Amino acid sequence: MMAAGCHRPPAARSAEVRRIVCLAPSTTEILYALGVGDRLVGVDQYSDWPPEAQKVPRVGSDLSPSVERIVALEPDVVFVATSANSKELPDELARLGVRVVISHVATLDDLWRDIVTTGDAVGRHDAGVALAEKLRARIAATRARVAALPPVKALVVVWADPLTVVGGHSFVDEEIRAAGGDNIAGDSPQPYPQYSVERMLARAPDVIVVGSHKGGPKIAPLTAYTSVPAVKNGRIHAIDGDLLFRPGPRVVDGVELLARLFHP
Repeated sequence: MMAAGCHRPPAARSAEVRRIVCLAPSTTEILYALGVGDRLVGVDQYSDWPPEAQKVPRVGSDLSPSVERIVALEPDVVFVATSANSKELPDELARLGVRVVISHVATLDDLWRDIVTTGDAVGRHDAGVALAEKLRARIAATRARVAALPPVKALVVVWADPLTVVGGHSFVDEEIRAAGGDNIAGDSPQPYPQYSVERMLARAPDVIVVGSHKGGPKIAPLTAYTSVPAVKNGRIHAIDGDLLFRPGPRVVDGVELLARLFHP
């Protein structure tokens, strides 16, 4: 995580942070977990967890928020994320004198650092360290529990048509492996590639997990492939996609859920 439009170190300004705008759902969840959700005065339209976040005024979508609305809220800091917001937004806000903190998470280690840095930015360093350590310990416990079990051939689906899945080089691929899964698409150099049905049939996953969200994807298109062991044995599951794809505290819930699905 890095700061833009900030003339003093985050630690020096953290005591002043009373009004926060967050434009990334993952960081909104982190802020609530750090105990500063009551300082949020504006969020993007997708910041829906925890439920209290739904009561915070909206400033638009993550990709096209209203800069005018953000500035009018007089925030002490605005949180954005490379996974959710445009590359131009931080510079635009910084030119207007707004302090911006940018999150970039590609790995689970990035997430733990992101949590600590978020805590630093709002004067909650100790809480950030404690939260990161707690979440990391839970994943380590899950990893240890499944370590002696044979990895299960798994496929995690982002979208059903065209078939888009979790590939390698992503924190979600790390989640799959921590839960005792062998990601059949893990050799893809892209984190979320389109995947051919033929390749899925050839690699024959034992478990398919569909990360669902509003508007899809549906399990139905996948159940047609009855030769796939996951379909044949009733081991195709739809779960809340935010537990897998949103790099916030709940990824640990996602790992624990995957472990139960891979090794019931």
